[in-house]
Amino acid sequence: MLLKIAITFLVATSAVTSTAEELNILFLGNSFTARHDIAGLVEQILEEGDPGTDVKVQRVIYGGQNMFKHSSFYFSQSFIEQNTLTQVTINNRIEKMKEFLKNDTPPKPEEWNRHWSSVGKANVPFAGIHKHISAAIKNHESLLRNNPKTKWDYVVLQSWRDVSEQPNQGYERYATKLAKIAKTQGSEVILYMTSPETQNQKPVTQPYNVVSANRDTAVGLRMAKDLQPKAVIPVPLAIKNIQTGDNGKPGTDLVFRYQNDGHPNQTCAFLVANLFYTAITGKSPEGLTFNSVTETKLKKGKDPDGGNPTVVFENDEKIYLQRMSREAVLEFKGKQR
Repeated sequence: MLLKIAITFLVATSAVTSTAEELNILFLGNSFTARHDIAGLVEQILEEGDPGTDVKVQRVIYGGQNMFKHSSFYFSQSFIEQNTLTQVTINNRIEKMKEFLKNDTPPKPEEWNRHWSSVGKANVPFAGIHKHISAAIKNHESLLRNNPKTKWDYVVLQSWRDVSEQPNQGYERYATKLAKIAKTQGSEVILYMTSPETQNQKPVTQPYNVVSANRDTAVGLRMAKDLQPKAVIPVPLAIKNIQTGDNGKPGTDLVFRYQNDGHPNQTCAFLVANLFYTAITGKSPEGLTFNSVTETKLKKGKDPDGGNPTVVFENDEKIYLQRMSREAVLEFKGKQR
């Protein structure tokens, strides 16, 4: 009898597991995706919102890098295409990257200079990305040895200090290139607008760097019209709205980046996770129990500002950030019409 009960339990468990809908998400980005493990937070909040969904995430991350370098020098499109990619193509891309390492100048100087000019920079050394090219070669070699042939439902393309006012330049140009590749693979695209220039490290009485917030939002809207993505994660709009103030009180005591580190803090990561949830599902995160974020890069067991790596958000603050996430997504979608 006990054996029969055990077998029945195993069959029932298998049946539950097999009926779970699998959702595969690929994240391309840098430390703004790596810190606090944004991909893991998105996995957690999506699964809480829909327990019948088994979310699986993969990360392709190079510190400090943007979609220009992801697409042009690290061939991150290989991971978007891995379901259909041949070993010949992977080998060819490895050989191209090895050729890049032999030179201190980019293979297409005019493209290199045009990109940096579009985001207000000049004389950026090509040799500075050699270590990332070497890392990309190792990632491709790993893919060559073991390609899981995953077909992605969503591909997340992260912006980072590369949003240009010039049409079809910077993030818009290269995220669009990768988005079109994703679409040929049957994947939907998510544009993750990180907006680092708008993240305040101290309380403010008015929006911080509203020019950048408006620029990033405008570019996100333009790309949404052209690409029809699954979602746009409107971080600049959400932060600007919070900094504007609520209930007639201008400004905010909330801060969105560390004082001793240029990265988003736990509050920003919590906001981002809730924005992902609302933008992807169309549902409000209000009512979800998800309420904590842990910093992944520690110094002597502390976060960059010397605080506890894990922040548990009190109910009032949690509900407020959930609400502001929902409102920002709705506002962004309203601007698309």
